[in-house]
Parts: sequence; C-alpha cells; structure tokens
Amino acid sequence: MLHIALLNLMPNKEETEADFAHICAKSAEPVRFVLTKMDSHVTRHASAEHMALYTGSAAVCQAHDNGSQPLDGAIITGAPFDWVDFPDVDYWPELCRLMDWLRTRRIPTLYVCWGAQAALRYFHHISRFEEYPHKLSGIFPQQILFPDRPLFRDIDEPLCIPHSRHTSMTNSEIDACPDVTVLVRSEETGISIVECMGGLEFYLIGHQEYNLHTLDNEYRRDVSRGLPVRPPRHYYFDDDPTQPIVDTWQANGQRLFANWLEYYCSDHCSL
Repeated sequence: MLHIALLNLMPNKEETEADFAHICAKSAEPVRFVLTKMDSHVTRHASAEHMALYTGSAAVCQAHDNGSQPLDGAIITGAPFDWVDFPDVDYWPELCRLMDWLRTRRIPTLYVCWGAQAALRYFHHISRFEEYPHKLSGIFPQQILFPDRPLFRDIDEPLCIPHSRHTSMTNSEIDACPDVTVLVRSEETGISIVECMGGLEFYLIGHQEYNLHTLDNEYRRDVSRGLPVRPPRHYYFDDDPTQPIVDTWQANGQRLFANWLEYYCSDHCSL
C-alpha cells in the first residue's frame, strides 16, 4: 500500500478526489490517499462532514515525522487562482512551508497545474506572463523530449494532455533555469511537464487527471454564464461540441501516474 498525501486545493473536492483515484487505478500497488487541507484556509465549497475526512498539513507532516503515518509521495492539485498573484493567496505561506518540508524530507511530489505554477514560482522564481487572449482549453498532443525516462515507460505516443487555464509561466525562463529539465512540450501549450531534483519533483502543467467529461462540463458551464469561451480543442469529434468526445488521453494518463507511483514513490529513498 502506497500512502500519498493529496493536497486538494480545488473547490470541487469530491470530483477531484475521484479524478485522482481513477488516474492512479493502474498502479501496481494500491494507493491510499491522505486527504490534506491547508490549515490557514476555510473551504466554502464542501460540507463540514466531507472536510472532516481531511487532515491539516501540519498534522500530516507531524504524522510522517513521528512515524505514525509515513508518506510515500504527495500530489498538490490545481487551484482557481489564474488572476491572483501567488503571495496574495491566503494560504501561500503555509503552502511554501509544506513545499519546503516535502523537499527536505525527499518525498516524491507531483505538482499539478496551478500547483506546478506555484512550485515554479517559489523554488525557481519563474514569473507568470499575462493571460492568453482566449482560455487554453483542450486535449493537446505533446512531444516527449526524453522518452527513456521511467515516467514515460509504455506510453503510447502521441502523449495527449488536457489543459484548462488562462495563464502560464514564462516558458523562456523555464528553459533557461539550470535546476529543471523540460520533459514534455508542444507548440500549442508550451511546456507541459518539468522534472526537478532527479525526479523527486515533477511539475505537470496540464491536467492528466481530468476525466472524460471535465472539459465538456467546464465549457457548458461557461457558455451558460455568457462567457466568451471557445470549445475545447482536439476534444470533440471535428472540434464540434455537438459531436461525441474523443478519448485520447486517459489511458496514457493512467500509465504515466502508474509509472510515477512504481518507479518514484515505491523506491523514493533512492531519489
């Protein structure tokens, strides 16, 4: 059994939990999530009964350090802060302490979407550029630059990754950063996966965990709100939202997460 801290920063807690449970389902070892929350933030989008399943970050760290609940890995999810500067997020100081703690304890960590942006900002001082003219939304084929990495074992190319965001980190600064290695990118999305510290940390700038209908739900929600959004790219047949969704990413997403769990978390002391 692998024990993975899931710091769930998304408002839709149960859906996010289900997405990560689904994408980790192909792991050779079963996964138990330690549902983790920020002590310095009050969640308004989940019931008190559901949040009772969560443990504050300080207690999760203490349980690892005293041996009562050691962690094999951690996942830090996205968060809805496209237009909020990182230091203005109410739990930013606590998140920075947690990221430092994970690195110091050498716990393998996946940083996902906004979580990846936060790690790039905090650890590597990468800046965020202005928002896109239109939301970057869709399933985008990627180029794997280092296919021999264990993370990509048995991946069927092309590796397609969901993206859903209005902003991004400055790709030229990531390319110039000596402490990270860009593993995956495309012309449409820019950089999508970055490795740091020999695989101790991966920054997944997309949303490999998204289920079949997530982008469709987001698109129809935004249309119902009267927002000027475009249909997700490479998602519906012929890019037509009246047509069926074409699943090009879920199998590879499950394989990628299984590789992370097997090759990085199962033997994390060697990283």
